[in-house]
Parts: sequence; structure tokens; C-alpha cells
Amino acid sequence: MDLLKQLKDIKPNEHITDYSFYIFVFAVIAAFLLVGFIVFRMLKRKKQNPYLAKLKKLDFSNSKKTAYEFCEYARFFINDENRGFYLEIEKELEKYKYRPHVEALDKKTVEKIQKFTEGLK
Repeated sequence: MDLLKQLKDIKPNEHITDYSFYIFVFAVIAAFLLVGFIVFRMLKRKKQNPYLAKLKKLDFSNSKKTAYEFCEYARFFINDENRGFYLEIEKELEKYKYRPHVEALDKKTVEKIQKFTEGLK
């Protein structure tokens, strides 16, 4: 026993602060926030109507194709407020449909189509 008392170089255990648990929790929370943000962006992007994008990208250089595409895609956006305006544009576009050769769209009709598409959401 006397021998153990002579050993004075053995000290009690030193407390070491371990931050690995806190780093892990922070990493998990950051990963969940990142995944949540990505999912939110994807859902937000999917809500955009593909027909609206096609309407806004109409090519006015090809009048026949523009007339058909406008009538095809714009019918999804008709409501009580814009029904009369749509029917007016559709009536003007009749002369560009069902014919083998057609002239270019007049500026008045192009402006009406652009005004109609700008009012859509």
C-alpha cells in the first residue's frame, strides 16, 4: 500500500468536451432544410401551367400556326371576364385557318393576342 501512495503521477481523468453530437444535429437540421427547400421549389415550379408558357412563346412569324396554337391553348384560360375578348380574337383568326396560303398576321391582331396573354396568370 505504501507503494501506491508514492505514485503521484497518476491524475484523475480529464474531461474532454465532445462537440460531435452538436455537429451531427446541425448537419441533420441543415439537410432537412435543404431537402424541404428543394421540394418546395419543385412544387412551386410544377404549378406553372405549361399551356401558359406556350401561349407566351407564340411565334407570330407563322400566322397559320399561331392561329391554331392560340385557339388550342387559350381555351384553357377562358373565364367570364375574358370570354368576349377571346371570341373576338378567335373570330379574327378564322381567316388564317383552313386555307393553304395565308398572309402575315396584322399588327392589331398580334396586339390583341399579346394583351390577352399578358392578362393570364
